[in-house]
Amino acid sequence: MVTNLIQHSRPAFPSAGPVRLAFTLIEMMIAMAVTLLLMAALGRGFAFIGETVRDSRAQVELTNELRDITNRLQTDLASCTVPLEPCVSTLDPSGYFMYYEGPVTDATSSLFLSEVVDGSPQTAHSRYGDFDDYIAFTAVATGDNWFTGKVPRFVLDQKTVHFNNLVNGTSIGYDPRNFTGNAWDPIVIQSKYAEIIYFASPDYVRNALPTAITPIDFDANTLPDNIRLHRRVLLIRPDLNVNGVITDRDFTINGSSFPFMRADQWPAITTGTNDTVTAAATPIWGDAWIYGMAGVHQQCDLSLRRVLDANGLPTRAVAANSLNDLALPHNRFGHVRVPSTVAGLPTGETTMPVLALGPPAPILNSISAVDGARLAPPVSGASNAQVVTPILMSGFIRPEFVLGTDFTHRFSSDDAWGLERLGEDVIATNALALDVKVFDRDAAILTTAAPNNQTVRTSDPGYREAIRDFINQSPRRVPIRGDFVDLMFPVLAGGPVRGWQVRRFDRLAPATGNSDGAIAVNTDVTSLLLTEFSGIVNYSGTSTTLNTYEDSLYRSGKIVVDAGGAIRIFQPTFDTFTFHYEHDGFLQGHTAATGKGSRWSMTVPADESFDLGATGINSSTTSVFAADGYLERETSPPFLTRPESIQVSIRIENPTNRQVHQMSVVHKDRQ
Repeated sequence: MVTNLIQHSRPAFPSAGPVRLAFTLIEMMIAMAVTLLLMAALGRGFAFIGETVRDSRAQVELTNELRDITNRLQTDLASCTVPLEPCVSTLDPSGYFMYYEGPVTDATSSLFLSEVVDGSPQTAHSRYGDFDDYIAFTAVATGDNWFTGKVPRFVLDQKTVHFNNLVNGTSIGYDPRNFTGNAWDPIVIQSKYAEIIYFASPDYVRNALPTAITPIDFDANTLPDNIRLHRRVLLIRPDLNVNGVITDRDFTINGSSFPFMRADQWPAITTGTNDTVTAAATPIWGDAWIYGMAGVHQQCDLSLRRVLDANGLPTRAVAANSLNDLALPHNRFGHVRVPSTVAGLPTGETTMPVLALGPPAPILNSISAVDGARLAPPVSGASNAQVVTPILMSGFIRPEFVLGTDFTHRFSSDDAWGLERLGEDVIATNALALDVKVFDRDAAILTTAAPNNQTVRTSDPGYREAIRDFINQSPRRVPIRGDFVDLMFPVLAGGPVRGWQVRRFDRLAPATGNSDGAIAVNTDVTSLLLTEFSGIVNYSGTSTTLNTYEDSLYRSGKIVVDAGGAIRIFQPTFDTFTFHYEHDGFLQGHTAATGKGSRWSMTVPADESFDLGATGINSSTTSVFAADGYLERETSPPFLTRPESIQVSIRIENPTNRQVHQMSVVHKDRQ
């Protein structure tokens, strides 16, 4: 049969055996391993995306923060009331513009903290820039956007009483019970004009203040762990004066009275007088000359000055400034006169007004990793060196002048004046640089010899070596002229040049050889060091502390040399300054037979041997020019050249991912 034939023709297949219903252990382990690898890859991918998003967000935040700061700075500078013109005529400016150049520069951290990592030189801390500069000026508000600030209520109420008495012909005294609110309540007021100050300040070890001014430095790299950028706005309101002064008032707390709107006794506080300084500051009773106005600046946002007595000495009374008052340096925020015992001057003299600064940054004490040699120039006051590291008045502005950090003036051991205002003037909490530069038409941008052919600017760490390379070139390449420079760049203690004397190039430089040599004296090098704003006029073998720098720097009082030939005050400053000291009835200028640098006599001479620059006759024995010439002046602006422009660079850091951004503002004088 057919059916049977088909059945018999089927091939015989082997038996398939039992059916497997699960994976083996090895297969499971392989599958799990693949899954884990896949999950790890996905996690890594998501982490990368997250980091990228985070970094992008941080970059945007940094950019926005910098843009806000620089836009505000640019607006403020554009509102400056005076041109960048030093006062060399008899007409005082209506306000002022000044900037101070600290000894730290953009190259300091790279040179002083370089180290060897895995056999190669590294600059692990080079993100830090020039953070100890200071810029201040008077500004006028535009439109209805006036400046605002706080004053104690009683200042306004007492002015109201005074005004009513003048109008009504009465003599009614001030009684706070006749006014609403607490007499010490802070009241916000406005002003069309203001004194604006930009400066940086580190976080301090608070329990060490005020006897020790120590920035927090947990990583022990001699640099502050955190730097804040401040913008202080002080209102110019001379209309608030009553009979020429701001009226003061005692504030009683816990049975003790503390004066409001009254400065500390100058120059030193007498123990037991219950002055504004409490027992916590006993070790520094004698330093009231430097912090005496700080307490007042914690209490209000007015531009204030000490009132002078008949001999020109500061009193405890304070007055609100006008624009014309602020042309005079001693009336400005943070300016003090240093007593003779501190500045090493003859008895009966003080310095001219200088910034109330603290000690220099600890990084300037760095030493060579090779043999422990000092990298910065010798400290001031210790030798007759022409280039020095200033140890007096050369660091950050004193913490007493920073809102909320005045631990010299206290209501109690844990209640500092202004503590409730901490952070009001802060515009950045993570700053790395506030770098102010001036345009110098003579500044040289150098190109090193082949095969390197590197372009080096005055602020670059290698500028000193570029000068030495320039000397050895044959023929010498023509430098490019004109650049923004640090004021007095060849002699800044933390700069790349640090003078023409023997200096180590950096922390790792060998103790012998070219890296330790002095810069030769010749005509071409002179043109590199003696520029518009270098401040130097002589670096030859005949230079001393008495003739190295511009005469105007000595006359301004920004450089003071004692009788032994040692530099005691060194504050590189551009300032529009004033002519007022030539006819103020006080003796300023070089009042001693030895040393150099203008001082301020603490007594008025009985004869007429002062203010000779405004007598209308030629009183100079060395000048044949017209009456009241420059040589007859007691004082002078630090620099006599009008700069084309000023550049301000701000650098901030994101502390989370260490991203660093920097922006610059150029203020070009349009007046």
